[in-house]
Amino acid sequence: MKMLHRGLTVATGALFALIGGAAVVGCGPSYPNCDNDEQCHEGEFCVNGRCQDCRDDSHCPRGQQCDEGACAPIPGWCDTDAQCPADQECVNNRCQPRPVVSEAQPEPEPGPCQLTPVYFAFDDSTLDETARNALQTNVSCMTERNIQNVMITGMTDPRGTEEYNMALGDRRARSTRDHLQRLGVERRRMQTRSVGEEQATGYDEGSWGRDRRAELGER
Repeated sequence: MKMLHRGLTVATGALFALIGGAAVVGCGPSYPNCDNDEQCHEGEFCVNGRCQDCRDDSHCPRGQQCDEGACAPIPGWCDTDAQCPADQECVNNRCQPRPVVSEAQPEPEPGPCQLTPVYFAFDDSTLDETARNALQTNVSCMTERNIQNVMITGMTDPRGTEEYNMALGDRRARSTRDHLQRLGVERRRMQTRSVGEEQATGYDEGSWGRDRRAELGER
């Protein structure tokens, strides 16, 4: 009998040991702790030993991102302008400030035309092509502004005697008047004079060229 009882005791111990071992093998961490995804609820992922909603952005719905294991809205995300504030628009799924559209400024009204001087070569009173074109523009301006009478003033650079420069300035004024007359301006509407070198301001060849001119002014 003792032999039978001892055999039953050993068998019973082995059975409990087997059941206990199976229990140890079959049990895992308590939720939300985990060792793998299978120990989490459907749609969850095991991340760093915890069941969480997501492991990366690909596990989140459109417009959300994975933030420390939870799906959260992406700041400024949008699909349409309606999802943005009134002063913003949806560009590449992000709300951005609308570009400032400045109203086109109207072109300023052109000012009245001006009578412009004509220029001469050194010691010359002949009108070149540039000077003749300038006089044609002056005639158009006279018509546009209804200028009836003009004063033509001949000028020279400071080189030469005063008497010579007064005569040269006079020739330049008269040459200008005669060409304006050929362009249709009545002679009686024009008056000429010479100031010679009196108003010259140049000091070298480059600036003396500005002194050699005939100026037109309304009178």
